[in-house]
Amino acid sequence: MSRWGMPTPWSRAPLMLLRRPVVALAVAAAALLVALPAAAAPLFLASAGNATLRQLTDASCSWQSGLQLSAAVPMSPTPEAPDDPTGAELVDRRVDTVREQTRDLPHLSEPVVTLSTGAAVSPAADPDQSVVTLVARDGFAGHVDVVEGGDGPGVWLPDRFARTQGLSAGDRVTLFGEDGGTSTRVAAVFRDLRSVPEQPYWCSLRETIHGTPLGNAPVYPVALAPRDEVLSVAENGDAGMRIERAVDTEGLTTVGGRPTAEGLDRLRATTVASPEPGIFDDSAPYGAAFTSSLGDMVNRSELVLAALTGTVVPLAAAGTLAGLVIAAAAGAFWADRRRAELTVLSARGVGPVALGGKAALETAGAVVLGAVAGWAGAHGLVAAVGPSPLVTPGATRASLVAAAVALVAALAAVAGVAGFRAGRLHDTRPARHRRWARVPWEVLPLGAAVACWFALDSDVQVRAAEAVGTVARIPPRLIVAPVLLAIGLAMLGARLVRWVLTRLRTRALTMNRPAAFLALRRVSAAPLVASVLVGAVAVPVALAGFGATVTGSVDRTMHAESQLIVGADAVLTLEERAPVPPELAGRAGVVTRYVDARLGDTTVHVLGVDPETFAAAAFWDPALPGPALTELLDRVAEPGGAAVAGVAAEDAGSVLTIRDGHRELTLTAVAQLPGKQAGYPLVLVDRALLEELAPTAQSQLWARGDPDEIVAAASAAGLPVSAVARAEDVQASGVYAGITYTFDFLAAVSLLTGVVIVVGLLLYLDARSRARRSASVLLRRMGVGAAAHWRALLLEVGGLLLAGFAAGTALAAVVIALTAADYDLDPGTAPGTLVAVPWPVVAVLAVATALTAVLASAAAQRAASAARPSEVLRDTR
Repeated sequence: MSRWGMPTPWSRAPLMLLRRPVVALAVAAAALLVALPAAAAPLFLASAGNATLRQLTDASCSWQSGLQLSAAVPMSPTPEAPDDPTGAELVDRRVDTVREQTRDLPHLSEPVVTLSTGAAVSPAADPDQSVVTLVARDGFAGHVDVVEGGDGPGVWLPDRFARTQGLSAGDRVTLFGEDGGTSTRVAAVFRDLRSVPEQPYWCSLRETIHGTPLGNAPVYPVALAPRDEVLSVAENGDAGMRIERAVDTEGLTTVGGRPTAEGLDRLRATTVASPEPGIFDDSAPYGAAFTSSLGDMVNRSELVLAALTGTVVPLAAAGTLAGLVIAAAAGAFWADRRRAELTVLSARGVGPVALGGKAALETAGAVVLGAVAGWAGAHGLVAAVGPSPLVTPGATRASLVAAAVALVAALAAVAGVAGFRAGRLHDTRPARHRRWARVPWEVLPLGAAVACWFALDSDVQVRAAEAVGTVARIPPRLIVAPVLLAIGLAMLGARLVRWVLTRLRTRALTMNRPAAFLALRRVSAAPLVASVLVGAVAVPVALAGFGATVTGSVDRTMHAESQLIVGADAVLTLEERAPVPPELAGRAGVVTRYVDARLGDTTVHVLGVDPETFAAAAFWDPALPGPALTELLDRVAEPGGAAVAGVAAEDAGSVLTIRDGHRELTLTAVAQLPGKQAGYPLVLVDRALLEELAPTAQSQLWARGDPDEIVAAASAAGLPVSAVARAEDVQASGVYAGITYTFDFLAAVSLLTGVVIVVGLLLYLDARSRARRSASVLLRRMGVGAAAHWRALLLEVGGLLLAGFAAGTALAAVVIALTAADYDLDPGTAPGTLVAVPWPVVAVLAVATALTAVLASAAAQRAASAARPSEVLRDTR
């Protein structure tokens, strides 16, 4: 009979798999494992690009990232342009222009207007300190800590200024501008903005509040007032003006940010860059300036995405290939389960191609379901644990295409292997197949690993044609070559395991211990399957260990580099010497620094420390070369003791000269010291010695912990802080954005490969379940109970998994030893690579391996124990 023009075995094929749910589940799982990594790659890349954009916007001032238009506000017209708008009219027209031209741009906040001018407050207890910077900013009242007052019109004074001048809320004062004054009341007193942690609302006024780093211009206290009062004070002069729209990062993607950046460029072209004079003219009297870094941030995020593509795509391909191996195994599993029918068809002359077509028809539905589940799983996983839950529409389309290609590949693998396996059910195995088995195929990945190491790009930075700088990346060879090396070594190990098991099979074994005897006989009876399982377990273990080690080592190395440059989590430069605040006791210390000393004939920087407290405040990593920091401090505490980094002790001499003072030192040369910056060697001495030679040396407070908490504690204690250096700011420019994303994806691929191994193990156990049921029944007749049989299964499965785990750990150690020197992404900065061994990851892998062995063997034992002798004798499948 035939239907739809096909013989019955083929026309009924689409429904046949419903009778074998285990086979359908295996095929669907294989298709899922093929489609998931293929579909995840474009989604992960888009997620990483969006996460980088979010990281860049979060690390910068949101007002300057979006739109900042600044210009002067003349209060009276010039003789050359008597009809030009001035004062409040000019402010309103500018705001209306910006609002109109940016009305349709997404991801921007409402415009915020800031006006500023200088003013002297009278009466004042200290007239020499009576000048303030008077600022009007939309919504300022909700972003200050009110000490007293806060109701009604008037000026808001900072508490330090009010305390110095003897003023309080309700007092009447006069604000003097360039010509004349305005009488008003003190509406409120608020905590000085310099004494509280910085809020994002005030970030664009950082230089107004704190001054320019290393600048000599005076910094006045910031007082606040309504817009009309600021314009009134500046009536006979000029006021400064800013119109700002912050970037709204909610839902911001690289694709969605591009139209906003282009719209802001158009605004720039029609305002400060317009050849026609207007209210935003960049020349006198307006002097307008335009600032927006959103376009550069989008370009930089796309650069990170391009840097990741060269490593993420090969890893996705490796994961897809691992899934195709399971798809091939599922095809063989299908052929084994249909052995009776396929043997008949093969005996009647049906060839492997036709049998493969039958397999494709039967498994197509399961493959489609698995591929759809793989695409949905990739989308869900990236949204849940990816760098960012946001992906772009283009990435979604690319993932659909990738999933469709993976579907076709999975179906081809299932059908091809099924047809090949079915064709061999009736045919005799040709002798040439045995010759192919002797070919050392592991030479191919090992040779490819060597070739890729020398052929692939080793540059740790990527540059773009646009002026967006560079970003660091993991070079492709540091991913592709180790992966190939691990696969090749795993294949070599699997061949060795097979050779050992083959030799072991020929030896006579005693049955003193039934469980060990059964496990060893079963493993040695199928050396090929056992060796493949050992190698397959070793690969994900090796990749997981390698990826975790590189991720931890890169992070540890970069952290050490930034910490050593600054010296501690936060270094506060003080205008005068001050004690450590009580809140920072035990994790902070006072340090003095002198930058123009000489050690012999070499110009050096000198750091004076308290040997008792410096170790608690400064950064140090135990893996740094040379003596430990505590040992160095013990030497510094000795009379004339000192440590020097950046120059050999014998090359620099031993006499420290500061101005007219000299001191003979006993030097200990080391590779690096906390606070050692590029350019000059650093000498570490006792603080008492440095204060004796240089009483005016700069005082600093070094502390460990959250920099914001440290700054707040210093402000609360009244420390005269003039500058703050943070170790976290050294690498906050986005140069290193996206590095760990590569290894996040590698970890995901390793986890996926582990899932592949679990599925393969279940197929291995199910494929041998018939023989195991028969053996269980016969062993029970021989007096071997269920407990002994379960121990045999545990030794069989657990032994193979344990061997794979040990081999994978050894492979990871070999790969790490060969590639560790390349984990330093900034080789020019000390201290070099610091390897971080991921012991928690190793422990988790060991527990997962043991748990898998226990659960898999328990499931197999349960199935075997349920077998009945009558059913086993009738089982002809």
